[in-house]
Amino acid sequence: MSDSGKKLGPGLATFLVAGNMIGSGVYLLPVSLAAFGSISIFGWIGGLAAALVFAGVFAWIGVMRPNTGGLSQTVEEAYGPVSGFVTGALYWVQGAVGNIAIALAVTGYVEALVPGLRGVVANTVCTLVVTWLLVGVNLLGVRRVSLFEGATLVIGLVPVILIGTAGWLFFDPHVFTASWNVTGKPTFVILPKIIVPVLWAFIGLECACVASPVVENPRRNVPIATFSGVALAAFVYIAACTAVTGILPAAAIAKSPAPFADVATHILGPAVGVIIAVCAALKSGGALGGWILLTAEAGRQSTAMVGRPQPDVARGQRLHAVICGIVMSVLIVVTASPSIGAQFSTVIDATVLVTVSVYILAGAALARLGRGSWKAVGLGGAAAVLGLVIILTQDLPSILTTLGVVALCLLAYPLLRMFRPPAAVPAG
Repeated sequence: MSDSGKKLGPGLATFLVAGNMIGSGVYLLPVSLAAFGSISIFGWIGGLAAALVFAGVFAWIGVMRPNTGGLSQTVEEAYGPVSGFVTGALYWVQGAVGNIAIALAVTGYVEALVPGLRGVVANTVCTLVVTWLLVGVNLLGVRRVSLFEGATLVIGLVPVILIGTAGWLFFDPHVFTASWNVTGKPTFVILPKIIVPVLWAFIGLECACVASPVVENPRRNVPIATFSGVALAAFVYIAACTAVTGILPAAAIAKSPAPFADVATHILGPAVGVIIAVCAALKSGGALGGWILLTAEAGRQSTAMVGRPQPDVARGQRLHAVICGIVMSVLIVVTASPSIGAQFSTVIDATVLVTVSVYILAGAALARLGRGSWKAVGLGGAAAVLGLVIILTQDLPSILTTLGVVALCLLAYPLLRMFRPPAAVPAG
């Protein structure tokens, strides 16, 4: 088979984008948003607006630099090798940490099916097994990952469409308004904090650009996949998550390891709740497979930038998929908690702020590389400023943690170059 035959067309690339977004975000996100209440609908509006700005950046980069080695090399072209490496390293960090949240989503819905799994040890073992099953799928190749994710996307849409449509027949305005703002704080204070978990739902909008080396005709297909994926995810999220807040009180949602299954059980009975839990677990597993693929690709690109010897793309992705699995396993054990919901919220908040740092670099790169177009400069600059505002409006520990991760990535560049193997001397 030719190399082009192994790459992703617009359909599979869209599955990759939409599948990575419509995963754990929709299935456990109501738990995180329940800490704020129904007022999170405003967060969806703000989060979607921000997502469209960031999506525009990645779509433009895909058109402007279709033959680069992905996002990291685009940033490197704009600002040099250190910035390119930091971009890839940050993306790798958010992938490795964020993948844990997706694996936890699988565990949460499996727990709804098998109550005996409840408890720190059982949850941790289940999450580790899920992780390595999806690493195994990645070892079969990029097309197998995308086909698996595409299949689970269809399966995963069943519960979301069910709750996002039939759920509205059971929507109770009194339940919705009673949980409007459970924090009691002013809207302008909590809105920036709501936008962070909402943006978790849209993480993945950049993946067609990140994976452009394995996308056919990226100049055409990256923008198609990016905007199609965001549009599909936005419709699904807003319809389904809003319906949930009008069926169950915020306090009940906050305690649930499987909110969509609980809603289905509440309105349609236990049998439907079981079906929803199965579909949600499979879909979250599909999203995890796609994210391990993207994390592996980010790691492969980053190590290439420090001059370390690289195998071919396929072998490199398999190697970094295994490395990702090892790192995830360590972090899963370290962050183990009795509450899946609480652990999920902590992980996604950290992941989103690291990802926004990547979006800032991408926006700045577009502004520099697109200097011949005022539209490109304006869009890139707006995305960079928007990203900074999102980070700086969070609490101080979150800001310092994000800055610390960026600093560690900067420090890793000279260290990896210092200890890289010596270059081979050409024969003859």
